[in-house]
Amino acid sequence: MNNQQSGSINTVAILGGGPAASTLATLLAGEGIRVAVLHRPRPAPLLVGESLVPAIIPILRRLGVEDEVRAYAKYKPGAIFNMNAFGDYPFTFKDFCGPLPDYAYNVPRLKFESTLLAAAQRAGAKVFEMEARVERGGRPDQVRLTGDTLTATDNFFGGHPDLIVDATGRARVLPKLLEIPSREGGRKDTALFAHLDRTELYQDGYVHSSRLDHGWSWRIPLPGRVSLGIVIGSEHPPKYGATPEERYDNLLKQDSVLRIATAGATRLTPVMEYTNYQLVSERLVGDGWVLVGDTAGFIDPVFSSGLLIGITSATALFDAIRAGTAVAYQRYEAEVIHHLKTWHEIVNYFYDGRMFTSFRVGEMMRDNLLIRLAYPHVNKHMGRIFTGSAAKASYSMGLMRFLMKYGLKGEDPKEMSIR
Repeated sequence: MNNQQSGSINTVAILGGGPAASTLATLLAGEGIRVAVLHRPRPAPLLVGESLVPAIIPILRRLGVEDEVRAYAKYKPGAIFNMNAFGDYPFTFKDFCGPLPDYAYNVPRLKFESTLLAAAQRAGAKVFEMEARVERGGRPDQVRLTGDTLTATDNFFGGHPDLIVDATGRARVLPKLLEIPSREGGRKDTALFAHLDRTELYQDGYVHSSRLDHGWSWRIPLPGRVSLGIVIGSEHPPKYGATPEERYDNLLKQDSVLRIATAGATRLTPVMEYTNYQLVSERLVGDGWVLVGDTAGFIDPVFSSGLLIGITSATALFDAIRAGTAVAYQRYEAEVIHHLKTWHEIVNYFYDGRMFTSFRVGEMMRDNLLIRLAYPHVNKHMGRIFTGSAAKASYSMGLMRFLMKYGLKGEDPKEMSIR
């Protein structure tokens, strides 16, 4: 952010109405800042991002919504990874949570978004159900709301807002307008997901992630149903049909893991299909504008990291806005990019097989006295991946990197990689 744009922020326009937008709006309005959320309600019947991690719970408490979320959510005590012939790896939050709550929730996503948006309104934020239009300003890196958008808000900002925050997610309104470069990850995956009436679940409330014949799947138990998603290389889905429904239904029937897990299940919803995972904007801050949430970057649905990064980046941006200095905005940008980069690294350990190969080696060597003594310590820090805290814990990440490099003991990680 240019130096002339730093300083006191009195009015903020947030584009988008998802969790990051609502979190930021609630915090800003609580500080007396005049903030408006400009968005159109989502037309999709369901959305990726239905499982929370313990690191999000303190933020829900800060927003004053945990009790409401608990009333309609599914209690989540942990996660389990099914690695086929290599066994199951369950992780219970209470074993790794440290200062964090020892639980999380699985949430109907659209209802969760409504809860957060209502909290922003209670805090004093104004919500305009409209598509905000933006244009370049007088300076090269400046953006502003168009005149017709300002008119539609009944001059809510008293002119142009001091700051425009892009929380539009995959729509990426400001990056497209300003032609901001982005970095894509090496994977080219497609996600297909829907809700089923039931599936095989080994432990109630646990999110199940399973290695498939190709790709992997999630099973998220929700009240009265299960969200089942399939993440698979984009070259594969066309082999299973012409439409998302055909592809999804045929994968459930033909994949050796899903065929058993979904035997007798009925699909309750249309199938949603997403591509373009692992996309990170190279710039998050500019002249009177900031990117937050999925607009800044999205890595992968594994480990439920998407909502975590989005909501925590909103709290970090709130701190930068409150500080009101160019240095604070630069710190925000560096922190979010570092967080995204670290989660990208963690996700790669999952896909290339190193993560669960190291877990397997640890289990195989439990008879070794040194390994037996070190195992609880290692397990605690590795388990922080699943609470959402590992990416911001430098020691945990350092230990993970050491194990990924030296802890495989000659085992070939390709055997446990995601194909």
